Amino acid sequence: MKFNFFIYIILFCLCSCANPNDFDPNTIPVNVLDVENHQMLKLLEDNPGVLLDVRSPEEISKGFLKNASFINFYDENFLEKASWIKKNQPIYVYCHAGGRSSKAAEMLIELGFREVYNLVGGYSKWLEDGYLVEKGSKNIKDSNSKSFNIHEIDSVFQNNQNVVLVFKTPWCLPCKKLDAVLDSFSQNRPNWEVVKINMDSNKDLAIKYEVKSVPTLLFYKEAKQISSHIGFISLIDMLSKI
Repeated sequence: MKFNFFIYIILFCLCSCANPNDFDPNTIPVNVLDVENHQMLKLLEDNPGVLLDVRSPEEISKGFLKNASFINFYDENFLEKASWIKKNQPIYVYCHAGGRSSKAAEMLIELGFREVYNLVGGYSKWLEDGYLVEKGSKNIKDSNSKSFNIHEIDSVFQNNQNVVLVFKTPWCLPCKKLDAVLDSFSQNRPNWEVVKINMDSNKDLAIKYEVKSVPTLLFYKEAKQISSHIGFISLIDMLSKI
């Protein structure tokens, strides 16, 4: 008994003498957290982040959770696309029954996400338990963005030196919500040109402009970059950037 007490005192002293500045929160193991339907609903309300549907387009066309972004787990570029999501926010993943989303969630941890939740039972259980879903075809094609080459972007700057380059994707929900803001911006500032660039098909431009997340907005005045923004932005904040 006395021996065990002596060991305890030594360990206590060693811990007390540790420098708190040496503590690195990034060394704490990060694990995927499995959550039930009611927990997911509460988390999405209290701790908003990205809701990621990793099912196929065919599955999505039959129904999906409101406010979801979409990356097909079987897309050969799944990891690259997922890496474009901002990592300083929670990410909630689901598939049809929980298998693919569980694997995808582990991959997201490897990519550097610190707060990842996997929906147990997936979409099928969500639907079975009577939770609300969105019905109808979900068109993830973006007719407002196209493929550009570097020479075309150079031509944009030659014709108009006040330009906003917007890197976005068709599957990213914040990107979709941004479209209305961009339209309003164009109406408010007709002398500014907004160029929507689909990052899925313009990776070389993303590399050139060092863009790593979607959406990313780069503001140029008189052909010189004056500011930038990552993520959704309101019209008021966007106008303040120029």
